[in-house]
Amino acid sequence: RMLVACSLLPSSSNNYRSSSLPPYSKLVFLTTAMMPLFRFLIGIALVSTSSLLSNVAVVEASNFSKAHAHTGKVEPFSPGDPKIKLDGKATSILKAGKPYQTQVQSGDGGRGLVIQDVDAPTHVVWDRILDFDNYGSMVPKCFESKNYKIIDHKPTKANNFLEKEIFTRMKVGFTMLKLEYFVRHFVYIQHHKALTWTLDYTKES
Repeated sequence: RMLVACSLLPSSSNNYRSSSLPPYSKLVFLTTAMMPLFRFLIGIALVSTSSLLSNVAVVEASNFSKAHAHTGKVEPFSPGDPKIKLDGKATSILKAGKPYQTQVQSGDGGRGLVIQDVDAPTHVVWDRILDFDNYGSMVPKCFESKNYKIIDHKPTKANNFLEKEIFTRMKVGFTMLKLEYFVRHFVYIQHHKALTWTLDYTKES
């Protein structure tokens, strides 16, 4: 089985310290690339409210051939054990088969954290997570997902044991409101048991 830790929003510093995860096979599933999705969902609420008044919304289009407006607003996550402490409440939630959700504050920032205990072999969980080409049939509200580039690396200490980069074009949303963004995944399974990702800033999401 695997204990999957997904950190949704990065903190502004790395001062958070606690004990390690329980002795399950561990997967660190960290991201800054999901931030556009959260802004998109927040935007849905704002558009729904403002449309009652003006029925007007401004949406910026994605562009595969144009670079993003910036190259990142926050520091990307580093792979490795997130050193998360699970108290009795968290353990009880996980034993009940439910995801444990919390928030971690650090300095003037913070992040949302979701942990799920998956009752399946480690290799099966990794196969599902890395099957980006089929997210459209597996992930709710994701109606299209396709890799457009894969770069294999020789894991070394110099590259922090990076094995592979996977670039994926994803489309999420609803019938009348959709978001397209381009993700650059960094695979560190062998050494760190981790996957991190950011936007692919060579594309406009």
